[in-house]
Amino acid sequence: MAQLACSSSNEDLNANYCALDHCYSPAIIVGNGPSGISLSYLLSGNWPYYTGEPHPDPYLHARLLENEEQSILQQDLEFLSSGLEGRSHNPVAVLFDNLYQPNADLVDDEKSRLEWRYHPAKAVAHRVLGRGPPGGSWRDMDDSVRTLSQGRWMELPGVNFSDWVAEYRKRVGKCCNSSDNRATLGDVGRYYKEYVETMGLEKSFRPYTLVTSVQRLKGRRVINSESGEPEIQCQRCRKYEGQNLFEVKGHFLRDTTCCEKQVSACDSFTVLTPNVILATGMVGIPNRLNVPGEDLPYVLYSVKDLEVAIQQEDVHSNSDPVLIIGSGLNAADAVLAAQSAGVPVVHAFRRSAFDKVLIFSKLPESVYPEYHRVHLMMQQRGWEEGAADRSYISLPQHTVHEFQPGHRVAVKGPNACGYVRVSVAVVLIGSRPDLTFLPNDGTHLGVQSDGSPITYQHNPIEVNPYTMESTAETGLYAMGPLVGDNFVRFAKGGALAIASHICKKLQDATDP
Repeated sequence: MAQLACSSSNEDLNANYCALDHCYSPAIIVGNGPSGISLSYLLSGNWPYYTGEPHPDPYLHARLLENEEQSILQQDLEFLSSGLEGRSHNPVAVLFDNLYQPNADLVDDEKSRLEWRYHPAKAVAHRVLGRGPPGGSWRDMDDSVRTLSQGRWMELPGVNFSDWVAEYRKRVGKCCNSSDNRATLGDVGRYYKEYVETMGLEKSFRPYTLVTSVQRLKGRRVINSESGEPEIQCQRCRKYEGQNLFEVKGHFLRDTTCCEKQVSACDSFTVLTPNVILATGMVGIPNRLNVPGEDLPYVLYSVKDLEVAIQQEDVHSNSDPVLIIGSGLNAADAVLAAQSAGVPVVHAFRRSAFDKVLIFSKLPESVYPEYHRVHLMMQQRGWEEGAADRSYISLPQHTVHEFQPGHRVAVKGPNACGYVRVSVAVVLIGSRPDLTFLPNDGTHLGVQSDGSPITYQHNPIEVNPYTMESTAETGLYAMGPLVGDNFVRFAKGGALAIASHICKKLQDATDP
């Protein structure tokens, strides 16, 4: 087993038991995207303070002045966030957004009302586990696609995003368009990776790790069922048995260095912790249509897989069309990717192209012209309307009933059914969180009490809104999309709530 976090006293190293079997950390963050990064920044001892400059909301300003000398993290977040309104359902997320970027929906240049002070003595040791380098799913995204959010909303504390983009593009010899408020996904991914390095957070990150199990060890000894010996063979960690701890298990995905030791791919690790934070982000398990033939090799489930097929010339301008299924932004990105490569598209979706529920109606055309272009094609380029131009065919109110061998797909519309011969089919109808490492996939954690799977929109994890701690599991926290905050802008507030609660718990435990 490999070591994730442990001390190195001579007494421990000379113990009769293997010192690497189990390790202890005060907190484990599962996920190394912007949610996990922002929480790591706070737990590393970087605390926010109110600058004292009058806030546009005079009532919030008055509440903040009552304990101006204290960090926001130390204060009563329920009191501070009372009465605030914003685009998140989580009150601390709205509070942080109001302080970090006041009036963000109305103006671009309102100064932050937060200053950051570094308190190394108040840092909480923690580990951030992720399948790849810091940045989460952002690191793998298409460099040409632009973010839905404005660039400044992707920013993390301490490193101005716009300044970083300008400096980075100058560094690599790229042109910087200062009038474009939306960054590319590639820029955002690189920003998060460099942010971890710039802010000195690398020591807490364990990249290339896959968490396979998180379970509670509540007041019981852990015995190996085969040998009958104590499962926790590390004397340093056995003292924690009987406490309210979680056991986090997993393995490394590639040869790497961990705690100044070389580890190999598939080496396993186990760590005990009283606090587990779920920060797994948006990319999870793709939703399926549940129709025959979905496992055929020509059926894909991500824009990235489509891009790979284009790069490998499995699909091209003279091939059969790509069938894109779905009506959200991912489906629109797939349409744009195919069209930019000259690949013909057939686009099928369940709703009417004029349905107000579609996301396109909520996006300003001046800011998102590419998505409005796709929406216009969805409305105007059906089989009949698109007869003169076969590069894009829209199939509104159509469903797929079967994927057949030979790249034939059975589709059914309001007036007819038939078959479409395709090069590949790309199913983009959303995803659900991958919580397979939790007992019962975490179904007991949702806001619905019927054991339904956790979903981003309809059944997020139920948490205390001021601490982000699960209402079902003490010591288990969730943040970001898992609690309905799909935008980085609001996930940072979840980090504040969690860091505040953990720091207060540790303080209470040490007070006489």
